[in-house]
Amino acid sequence: MSLIELLHFIDLLGTFVFALSGALMGANKKMDLLGMLVLATVTAIGGGTLRSLLIGDLPVPFLRDYSYLVICILATIAVFCFKTSLSKFNKAILLFDALGLGIFVSIGISVALDKGLSYWASLIMGIITGSFGGVIRDILCAEIPLIFHKEIYATACLIGGILFLILHKLGLNYEFTVLASATCVFIVRLIAIRLNLSLPKAPESKP
Repeated sequence: MSLIELLHFIDLLGTFVFALSGALMGANKKMDLLGMLVLATVTAIGGGTLRSLLIGDLPVPFLRDYSYLVICILATIAVFCFKTSLSKFNKAILLFDALGLGIFVSIGISVALDKGLSYWASLIMGIITGSFGGVIRDILCAEIPLIFHKEIYATACLIGGILFLILHKLGLNYEFTVLASATCVFIVRLIAIRLNLSLPKAPESKP
């Protein structure tokens, strides 16, 4: 398996894990099978779809490759049938989520650069690709998006994205740049989870 094929596999694996998290939230919210599927889909492909719409990369990815929708369907069925069993694999899901997040960020930046966007705009597109599927999921569930109040998530995307742009500017090959950026996001995310790190919050007002 070449590095490109490996990255594509990790991309699909990250899609599956993101879809699992969406379907699990739907199940916890007592949604039916269709509701779970909608949440799984927007979580897994919402960020990439939003990025593509913003930069005019049409048709959006899931309309060009049906495997993403198939993965969302499979993840939803897995949660529907094995919700209790899957809850035992939370740590593994977090690991794959962090790895998929890094790949999503790199893909988002790459697509934006290919469309001729500036570095700063491409960085924003990378963050959107990695994190905004979860934002859409939480909004649909009437929740404050996790990236705004729990642990370091979008910040990990930012750090990994900056590394991607630095390596790209230095002219290093694409595969190494993606791998290094994804690894950076992965490590930052795991450290944040392990140490329960989050950005500072505004102090609460005294009565």
